[in-house]
Parts: sequence; C-alpha cells; structure tokens
Amino acid sequence: MTFASIESQPLRVLITGSSSGIGQACAKAFIDEGAFVIGLDRFLPGDNEVAVSPAFPSVLVDLAHPSQIETAFMEVDKLWGGLAPHVFIGCASISRAGHFLDTTLEDIQALLDVNVRGMVLCGQQVGRRMKKAGEGRIVHITSVAAVTAWATESIYGVTKGAQASLTQAMAIELAPFGILVNAVAPGPLEARSPSMVSTRNDPDVLRHDLERTPLGRFGKPEEIVEAVRFLSKATWMTGQTIYVDGGMLATGLAYIGSLRRTTT
Repeated sequence: MTFASIESQPLRVLITGSSSGIGQACAKAFIDEGAFVIGLDRFLPGDNEVAVSPAFPSVLVDLAHPSQIETAFMEVDKLWGGLAPHVFIGCASISRAGHFLDTTLEDIQALLDVNVRGMVLCGQQVGRRMKKAGEGRIVHITSVAAVTAWATESIYGVTKGAQASLTQAMAIELAPFGILVNAVAPGPLEARSPSMVSTRNDPDVLRHDLERTPLGRFGKPEEIVEAVRFLSKATWMTGQTIYVDGGMLATGLAYIGSLRRTTT
C-alpha cells in the first residue's frame, strides 16, 4: 500500500503544527506521495517549496483557542467537500523552560491549553469525522519527555505524558469505528521549531545530551516521518507509541549539573 489513493481519491492528510519542523517534514513526505495535505498552524509554512504546492493549503489557527479550532475544522470541511481526513497528525506543541519552583501560572496554562486541551479538541473534531467515514488513522507526536524527566522542562513533560495517555484512551474508544490511534515519541532533534525552547544552547547541556545518545547525534525530522508513515498505514496496531530517539531512553536524560550547583 502507498499513499497514492483511497476510494480513487488522493489520500487526505491533516497536520497540526505544519509550518515547520516535524509537521512540515510530514507534509512534504505525504505531498511527494501524491496526498492532499492540509496544514493547521498559527504560522504559514516557511519552506517556499512546500508552501506553494497546491496540495498543501494552510488554515491559520491557534490551538490555544477552542473557537478557532472549531472554525478551522469547518474550513477544512469546505476544502475537502465534507470528506473526512484519512490521516490526522497531531504535531503542534509548545514548550517553556525554567526551574520547577519558578514556573509561572501563565506558562503552565499556556502549555496545557495547546499541548493537552488543543490535542483533545482536535481529536474530537477529527474523530467525529472519521467515525462517519468508518475509518481513519490518528498519529500523535509526543516525546520521550512523556516517560523520562527533562530538567527545567517539567510542565512540558507533564503535557507530553498527558498526550501519551490520551493516545491510549482514544485508541480504546475509537477502535469500534475503525479508527486507529498511535503516537511517535521523538528524542531531541537537530531542527527546532520557533514554538519550542531549547536547553541545548548551553554547551554543557549539549555535551551531556549527546553523550546520552548512543547513536551519537540528534535526530532529523525526516527520521520521525518514517515512523509516522508506518503508523498511517498500520492495520492491526493501536494505542501504541513508537520511540525514535537514537537510543536515548536506554540511557536516560536528566541533566542536573547546573541544578546541583544551585543547591550548594
């Protein structure tokens, strides 16, 4: 099976967080296979080669605002003539960095609004449409931070854990409708989204993270795409997470050098 067509039509793929990073890499890969891709994002795609493609219209939406999500899906319905997406890729997330004791209520709320509530509401919207169609594939982009602590990104880890739990819950409840729900959990990547912070700007943290990665380098968005493509055509797999991390989870990730110094 390829992404050429289903029901004699191009595969319909809907992607949140499509303007950069993993989301844009997914869009390009599916477009190259002949899919009709729609992006949902706060920003327009930055890669002109992808942005000008007639197979990649973008709908502007801030997932922090429920009313915008509902409006965005109405626009998607117009673009696809009321047809449901075959594949939905939930890639949009934001992050904030800072010591746990200093994390502000504003940052906590922002992370929960986009990473958790936004994913829930998008899942409801796309799930209802796939239910009517009788089939569908949902792929969430979570993180290894869902299962291991990242120092100075505690609330981000909380939201990623919530996404992993949501993946399992949705898989159970949507299975009777022919909808498969899985996730891909990347480790640190070379590419960085403008919505995501990077603690690796600290040379000591960068060294530490690389030493904890057995394959000796960070990942590329295209390597995450390969796992997404697999899950987009899986037929007897749901509620699962594929970790694509260069072996990082085998060694862990919890840099505490600078944190330890703050206590002495």
